[in-house]
Amino acid sequence: MKIAILYSHLKELGGAERVILKQVDLLHKRGHDTECFFAYVDKNLRKESANPHCFTKSFFRSLIPNNPAIRIISSIPLAPIALSAFDGKDILICHGYGPGPWIGYLNKRVRGTRYVSYIHSPPRFLYLNQKERALWRFNDVREIIFKLSKIAGPLLKEMDYVSVINSDFVLANSFFTAKRIRAIYGIHAEVCYPPVDTKNFRMLNEEMVKGLKRDFGWPLILSSGRIVAVKRWEWLLKIMSYITKEFPSATLAITGEISKDNIKYIQALRKLAKKLKIEKNLRFLGFKSQEELVRLYNAADVYVYSVPREDFGLGPVEAMACGTPAVVWDDGGGPCETVINGETGFRVSPYDMRDFAEKTLKAAEMDKTEIGKSTRSFVEKNFSCERHFRILEEAIHRLV
Repeated sequence: MKIAILYSHLKELGGAERVILKQVDLLHKRGHDTECFFAYVDKNLRKESANPHCFTKSFFRSLIPNNPAIRIISSIPLAPIALSAFDGKDILICHGYGPGPWIGYLNKRVRGTRYVSYIHSPPRFLYLNQKERALWRFNDVREIIFKLSKIAGPLLKEMDYVSVINSDFVLANSFFTAKRIRAIYGIHAEVCYPPVDTKNFRMLNEEMVKGLKRDFGWPLILSSGRIVAVKRWEWLLKIMSYITKEFPSATLAITGEISKDNIKYIQALRKLAKKLKIEKNLRFLGFKSQEELVRLYNAADVYVYSVPREDFGLGPVEAMACGTPAVVWDDGGGPCETVINGETGFRVSPYDMRDFAEKTLKAAEMDKTEIGKSTRSFVEKNFSCERHFRILEEAIHRLV
């Protein structure tokens, strides 16, 4: 079967991008002729997959300058000229939010090709509240999209609505997202949790991480993801200010790309750390490869994730696959589905910083050998590549 997977851009390795790269890998292994298409592709992006099919495809021809702002922003109005890229495809898997479902809808109208919409989140620039949207616009591209949404918001909402409700099948990355889909679009979405490669994200022998652990104080508290304001990283710094009062040697290590898009925010975080007198306890580690992440997940005493009402959040699940307990907010978001309170980590009263600090220390003091058995088993049962692919392939087969 010939399958195209669509998304707006490949310029960072966030949760959505990693799901897409794993999907194309899984589909190829099952014999499907699958290609990924993006409006913009950063050819210098570090390649985390051995799969060669994910990194060079754009649904735009060379007549559109290969500039992220131009290609991402024009991907919806210029979607009709992108349709030729999908000649001969049997199924489209359109990742939203972004131009994916809209292109799927237009392609269906023109060619009759059926499409699956995989929704990571309803478009934030359309559905977040005013304060959250202000935090969402952390780079030039998002600033332009934000301004356009203020002018053309009703039209963009209508296009988004039409794209999703006309999908032949809708998948959501969590029950939390599925509830939002029902509220916004009035349709049912089947939950298909993002896949975690448990062969790579695994528990390592303690000898393999002993040297790494010596680089940090105790406890080693790890977090990861996009370092942008909408993720509320400043909350973790406030939480650390409580932890260091009891354990002055504690280290908060944060992984995530440092670039011109977020350097001002990181500088603001460093300034806050100094004000809170925890600058020596804070380490920004920058981008880490999958292999490096696995070592860090294993070395950490606890993984923390303070993003409010996150749609899913891969970090806690990857950490648990490596045997490390996770601490998240108990605010109804996706992480409430991935952390079993008291068994694989803790869920914390939203948004109580002191309680989060106490639960973090409680998790750090758990016997990692024992807790690791629970976290690992839970991830293998619920978030494996095999489970994800089974649901995805069932959706595809219903359409042919």
